[in-house]
This record gives sequence, structure tokens and C-alpha cells, in this order.
Amino acid sequence: MTDTPFSSPFGQPTAPVFDRDAAFDPMSALRDIHLPDPVGWWPLAPGWWMLAGLMVVLAAIAALLEWRRRQTLAYQAARALDAIARDRDRFADARAVAAEAALLMRRVLVTREGRPQAAALTGPDWRRLLGEGKGAMPEQVHAFLADAPYLPPGLPDADSVDRALVVRSVRRWLRSNA
Repeated sequence: MTDTPFSSPFGQPTAPVFDRDAAFDPMSALRDIHLPDPVGWWPLAPGWWMLAGLMVVLAAIAALLEWRRRQTLAYQAARALDAIARDRDRFADARAVAAEAALLMRRVLVTREGRPQAAALTGPDWRRLLGEGKGAMPEQVHAFLADAPYLPPGLPDADSVDRALVVRSVRRWLRSNA
């Protein structure tokens, strides 16, 4: 592009004349587009901080509630009964399971209801306690539970009551009384 003005009859310059032979690129005068910097993920927006804080608080509350549940007598008694039911080496027959379960049930009564006299109950009084109230057991099971701690190990009729029935009945009693 050359700037050689032509004169008009009125003495005023006219538009510049372009030299067609000269290298002229109108795009070279333009600048490239400038993009903004990419948005980073850090630091987080306030909403994300509130959500993270809420999640931490909820996790802490859930952990506290689970810890409190595991401290309850019912949970500990149920875990003890599960251990008795799983241990077939120490508690091979229904008599051994019933004897240990009767001891566990006495512990629950002494701890939960503050009845130390429950530990001394035997015979008809213990049977009546097992057969009445919340989680009452079938006659056959509560009679067997009352007698099992006093039966000698390895007795031929030590499995007169089904082992699984004893565990189910004791579990139901523990759920109702612990």
C-alpha cells in the first residue's frame, strides 16, 4: 500500500492508491484471539466446602451411632451367642450350648434388670422365668435350658432338643430382654 495521494480539482487529496505489486496481507494486521485462563478445580467454591463439611459431620454422626449400638448389652449378648453357636469344638452338643446360653441369659438379667437374685434361680423358678414374659420359650426348650447346666457332659440324650432350636429360642429371648 502506498500513500500517494492524487489531487482533486478542488485541491484536496483523494483516497490512497494501492500498489498491486506490493505484498499486502490484511490478515497480518489482526491479532489472535486471547482465551481466558482455564478454570482450576482448586480452591473449591463455598458450596463444595459446605457439602464436604456436611459429609464429614454425617460420617461422624454415623460412626458415633454405630459405636453406641455396639456398646449396648443386646449387641454384645447377640455376639456372644453367635460365638457360642459357631464354636462346635467347645459346644459340640445341645447340652453344652444350652448350659453356656443359660449362663449368658443370667448375665443379661443381672446386668439389664439389676436382678442379682436371677443368678441364683434354679429349677421351677428359672423355668417359670424363661417361659413367661417377653420372648417366652417353648416348654421343651426352657425345660432343657433349666436342666442343661447340671447335666454331665457326653450324656447320651444331650441332644434331646435340637441345637438350632436352642440357639433360635435364646436369640429371640435375648432380643426381647436385653
